[in-house]
Amino acid sequence: MNRYKLEFTKERDDKIIKEICSRYDVQWSSVLSKNRVRVVVDARRLYCGILRNVFGLTFQEIGDILNKNHATIVHSIKVHDNFVRILKSYKKNYEEIENMFYISENYYEHEVLSVERKMDILSKRLNNLIEQKNEYKLKIKKQKNGRQELCSK
Repeated sequence: MNRYKLEFTKERDDKIIKEICSRYDVQWSSVLSKNRVRVVVDARRLYCGILRNVFGLTFQEIGDILNKNHATIVHSIKVHDNFVRILKSYKKNYEEIENMFYISENYYEHEVLSVERKMDILSKRLNNLIEQKNEYKLKIKKQKNGRQELCSK
């Protein structure tokens, strides 16, 4: 599905972790470990795919979260994409978790909050720029007044 990327928040991360752990019946600590048991690797791969495709995180950001090298994440995403194409059960898990964010009642609330945060940042930046502009205008006015005084003497 080609949807725009959501903001990655702690609440959303916790929701993903809880859902993946319950679907695969694994502890999150084993997903973060170097464990190579198939079910753990599948859970880790699904997590990587969601972070990349739903939230648009970079390979390095995902690697930092999982304490893995970015190249490992690149490989994991490639395998994830193949599994989504080929394995029906894996695709079903992925799409159900993905849809939790796009269909849930809180989806629009998160997006509104995200937009409001961005608007606050822009508003502060705009106010700073207006203050700067006014300071420069004042300096220009002082310069002009200083020149006029010199010319009148």
